[in-house]
Amino acid sequence: MHQIIEWNYWGLAFLCVFVSMWAIQMYYFFNYFIRVATIQKEKDVRETAPVSVIISARNEEKNLMEHIPQIMDQNHPEFELIVVNDSSWDDTEAILKALTLQYPNMKVINLDEEKQNMQGKKFALTLGVKAATHENILLTDADCFPGSRNWIKEMTDRLTGSTKIVLGFSPYKRQPGWLNRLIRFDTFMIGIQYIGIARAGSPYMGVGRNLAYTKELFFSVGGFKSHYSITSGDDDLFVNQVANKRNIAVVVHPDAQTVSEPKKNYKDWFNQKKRHLTTAPYYKTSDKNTLIVWPMSFILMLLAFTGCLVLKSALLVVGCMLLVRYIVQISILHASSKKLGVQGDLVWLSPFLEIHLHLVNAFLYITNLVRKPQKWN
Repeated sequence: MHQIIEWNYWGLAFLCVFVSMWAIQMYYFFNYFIRVATIQKEKDVRETAPVSVIISARNEEKNLMEHIPQIMDQNHPEFELIVVNDSSWDDTEAILKALTLQYPNMKVINLDEEKQNMQGKKFALTLGVKAATHENILLTDADCFPGSRNWIKEMTDRLTGSTKIVLGFSPYKRQPGWLNRLIRFDTFMIGIQYIGIARAGSPYMGVGRNLAYTKELFFSVGGFKSHYSITSGDDDLFVNQVANKRNIAVVVHPDAQTVSEPKKNYKDWFNQKKRHLTTAPYYKTSDKNTLIVWPMSFILMLLAFTGCLVLKSALLVVGCMLLVRYIVQISILHASSKKLGVQGDLVWLSPFLEIHLHLVNAFLYITNLVRKPQKWN
């Protein structure tokens, strides 16, 4: 009899935890993530202003040869491209020199590693912004290519009036294999999070692969001064510092995107993610709380579901609630994938990709507590 009472106690405890965590998950879906699914493309045409596109590159000779012609072919009346060669030891410098002969609106800044004592991209990007002729700045990476010939125009036309920063989306190229799906799903979910939360009025990050802001905004806060000592964060920490619901816009249309080359193996992807995770502790406290509650509630929900399953307690209730949760997830992700131009395979595999991704993030977070990555490559 005592054992039955004890099991009923634990069954009730698991059920309460499950219901609470399930409710939190529903809150995120309907308060944040659904805002991506319901984005409407702006119809008004705005005045097109001159733009300075900035790329910081290290040992990117192949990508620069392939992607710079695509950038220079943009449908925009007045823009310049500034490439900061950040201490490359391959043929990047020679290739950039040759490209400047072909494109008169292209500038190159060559950095010497021995003369630069700052790790990461921040010093290189700062020099790029200082060299920019125009007020509107658009950032991307050497391994990215524009999603359309209207990329520059779509990303920067909204830098008018009170809007000083524009968040874009940058998916990874689709390739065969589970790792590629996991990388694309990770980027998809990160995008839904920062775009949805930004549209809810609490912008907390952007991605340097596709980010626009004004030169005035950059220098008004001293650029990256407040987080120079941190290797990463040239994009998310900067946005976390300067963005608010009044000075930000979000652009997600596929024409406004850049597409990135994904990592080819788990080791390289893990190293990339470990570096990105080092910036999260420096977010505003409210943003950190918002971000940690989502994965923690998911993990606790599944653990509580497992407890109910083992004890055979309220199986019908928790089973139906879990099914509802995944129906909501797939519905919102499906609508969001159409807005972001993301392939549908990620939506239908999302229940499995989500579990895998949460396990990876938990593992990398723990390893980062032991040893943080120190260099940008």
